[in-house]
Amino acid sequence: MNITTVVDPSTGVLVSTVVDKTVASISHNWQQHRAAHIVLTGGRTGFQIAQTLDTEIFRLINSQPFLSPTILLEGESLTLHIWFSDERFTSLEDPERTDTKLISAFEKCSQAKDLTLVFHRVASPDEMTLQEAADKYSVELDGSLEERRFDAVLLSMGEDGHVASLFPGLSTTGHSTKSAVSVDNSPKPPAERVSISVDRLANSSAVYIFALGEGKREALTEFTSKNVGPVALLKEAGSFGQMLIATDLKN
Repeated sequence: MNITTVVDPSTGVLVSTVVDKTVASISHNWQQHRAAHIVLTGGRTGFQIAQTLDTEIFRLINSQPFLSPTILLEGESLTLHIWFSDERFTSLEDPERTDTKLISAFEKCSQAKDLTLVFHRVASPDEMTLQEAADKYSVELDGSLEERRFDAVLLSMGEDGHVASLFPGLSTTGHSTKSAVSVDNSPKPPAERVSISVDRLANSSAVYIFALGEGKREALTEFTSKNVGPVALLKEAGSFGQMLIATDLKN
């Protein structure tokens, strides 16, 4: 993967920069009459990203080019698949789930005409075991994408360098032939989670990593200077595409 870094003290500017690139990719797919597939991260940054995406996608589909029959064929719907980088293995009614929060951010798009949003949610303990939930998500990813890459993967780096639920030192953080993995000993509660795997996340046209706040400096330096940590594994696994580091940290 080719790596670039964007530094700006404003989180809003960084989010807008990444969202603009993501929306451009979504738009390109729709102009080719294809569905788009993106991966979103959770947390405060993830919610801000989702809200900004909601606004900008809504603006796009109401712009003149997308009102043209050459873009939206008769009877056709613009489709956006939204995958979640990782998820707590808890009830679907849990308000702390990543998907619950992010889905709520798409207020405008959920009401938009001619737009179909497909949210891919990880199963709950009420339905199956943790391993079964990871296997089900893996099958869903493989069935929906087949050999196709994600159009954009948006992730946030933790203070220990983790992305999604791929934590340093855990066996599930390494390379995997599966598209999703089960995590039963996450150092960040809750212990049980499902995460898209390193190799599946890296199979994307673009990977955007947010490293925001002084607490991320050490982990970011470990990656940029020593090429270690989960982000380094993403870089190693990504034989195609680009990686952009969005940070408010100056060297």
